[in-house]
Amino acid sequence: MTIKARLTSLTRQHLELEEEIRDRQAGLSEDRLDIWTLKRKKLALKEQIEALRQQA
Repeated sequence: MTIKARLTSLTRQHLELEEEIRDRQAGLSEDRLDIWTLKRKKLALKEQIEALRQQA
């Protein structure tokens, strides 16, 4: 997979996680641990995206 393709994939995943976090926070049955886990995954994706951008 090329760097550009990987960046596109990671960016899409990041946006999907952002949307899921927003939906869960808006819901009545928010599970703080679940939301925290999603935020950690989102941060990890952001770090991977930044590292790939520096390589490109």
